[in-house]
Amino acid sequence: MAKLSGRTNKILREKAKKSKAFTYSDLAAVYRRGQAAWTSGSRPGIGMAQWAMARVNSFLRGSRKHDTDIRAKARKRNKK
Repeated sequence: MAKLSGRTNKILREKAKKSKAFTYSDLAAVYRRGQAAWTSGSRPGIGMAQWAMARVNSFLRGSRKHDTDIRAKARKRNKK
């Protein structure tokens, strides 16, 4: 799989630093899943990067519609 751009990496690292629950790798996984979801069908006029970052932002705000496995893994990791 292709590497994320430098700008995307920087944004995801900043978001992970602000988040107490999720790491950079968690957010990168959500971003990649957003990219994959875009290819399987999205709204016209929305770019792949926009779609993927919107998914990350939704995840950080607490959406329970997707990526529940990553959320559960993070919750389990943070309990320790």
